[in-house]
Amino acid sequence: MPVRRPSRADIIELGNRRHLQLTEAEVDDMYELVCENMSLYDRLEQTPEPIRESVPAIRTIGVRPEPKDDPYNAVTRLCSVQLPGVKGKLSGKTIGIKDTITVAGIPMSGASRVLYDFTPTMDAPIVTRILEAGGHITAMLNTDDFAFSGAGHTSANGIMLNPANPEYTAGGSSGGSAIAVGTGLVDIAMGGDQGGSIRIPAAWTGTVGHKPTHGLVPYTGILGFDQTLDHIGPHSRTVEDSALMLSVIAGKDHDVVDPRQPSSIEVQDYLGALTGDLRGLRIAVVKEGFEMPFAGEDVNYSVREAIRLLPSLGATVEEISVPQHLDVPFIWNSIAGEGGVTTFYAGHHSLQNKGWYDTRLMSAMGRGIKSHGGDFSPTAKAGILVAAYMAEQYQGVFYGRARNLANALTKIYNKVFEKYDLVVMPTTPQTAHSVPKSPEEDRKSFVRMAMSMVGNCAAFDLTGNPSISVPCHDVKGLPVGLMFTGRSFDDATVLRAGHAYEQVNR
Repeated sequence: MPVRRPSRADIIELGNRRHLQLTEAEVDDMYELVCENMSLYDRLEQTPEPIRESVPAIRTIGVRPEPKDDPYNAVTRLCSVQLPGVKGKLSGKTIGIKDTITVAGIPMSGASRVLYDFTPTMDAPIVTRILEAGGHITAMLNTDDFAFSGAGHTSANGIMLNPANPEYTAGGSSGGSAIAVGTGLVDIAMGGDQGGSIRIPAAWTGTVGHKPTHGLVPYTGILGFDQTLDHIGPHSRTVEDSALMLSVIAGKDHDVVDPRQPSSIEVQDYLGALTGDLRGLRIAVVKEGFEMPFAGEDVNYSVREAIRLLPSLGATVEEISVPQHLDVPFIWNSIAGEGGVTTFYAGHHSLQNKGWYDTRLMSAMGRGIKSHGGDFSPTAKAGILVAAYMAEQYQGVFYGRARNLANALTKIYNKVFEKYDLVVMPTTPQTAHSVPKSPEEDRKSFVRMAMSMVGNCAAFDLTGNPSISVPCHDVKGLPVGLMFTGRSFDDATVLRAGHAYEQVNR
């Protein structure tokens, strides 16, 4: 079927929107030339696309559990996906998958009515690796609406509640992943992290969340945000389980190009790194990590008490100052907002790279926005309006400025890691938020709570360094996270630190 041709009025409107200043004579000529060019698109439309085949797993689609079986709202859909008879590192482990990751034949929505029950036809590479290692995928897990919040309160499926106290949120965007491992619904879960979305809910629920080095784990087949920020990694109850999962999913995607990944990747022995001690390691306490907006003295005290234990494990600990760390919120805001929204409107893809394009997802997202854009969460709507205004008024200049500053921050932290093996600070400056009023009752407060906790986490989405959040001492019954960050592609040392602290904090 031929591609639909534009009308002459379309040419005029497009020309006006692109400031082409077409004359009447040009409109007539351009109309004919554009329609003529469409014949090449006819040929493209008629040429079959390559198909990415998924592993021949047994796949059973379930339903969303009853509230009595999932009281904290972790699950968007139960399922059963596994390779029969396969034995591997994950044999006997139940795995939860964030509802932004494609599992062939299992509906995925990004926890949004905009992309309601889109059904992928391919497995994300990490899903293939999990299945081939013997893992049993049993649930798709709740998230904030298109992952556009760190508070866990914007999902179309309802607020993700904190198992520590359901009067508080679990954090986001991967709140369902943290809840599922924390309550034993699954053994290990996968989450995404663009501004802290693995580590924030880990900190707030008292679980473990590891954000691997940017590019260590292939991101293909996952709803994109901004390619410079996209990370995928494990949630678990123990650091050992996070190291186990990383040993399965880390490494180059050899089937297709993932533009986030370098040309070669050295995978470490993540489990073997868990020595239980920190002997020989130099750890820097970043002073500014305790000075972020919304910092709570009780959280800072809890984290500093945890840091006092590190010398007893063999580490040398010193405090340093990284003044540029305090710039993170405004740098990250532009990249995540303008970059993320651009990706949403491109069907969760980014053009001008050699990666895999899920054209069914691109089409479904485009149609969903046109028909159900009003169903974006208030937080997403605010972000879309800011990004659209900045793009139209300033043509991406502020995104570029922010990315340049992020690159400078990366160089600063690289200098820190020439002297120190790790840096440490609070995962989030505060404990979990109270469950908010509905947006109909207080829309402005609902939106404002979405990003108040991202500062420390977002720093290492900007730089790409690996980070882990492990629970330390609670504050008034609410969990607090201790965050270790290390050199790029030295995830083993980060996991080692989290594991060593975990052993003395049990």
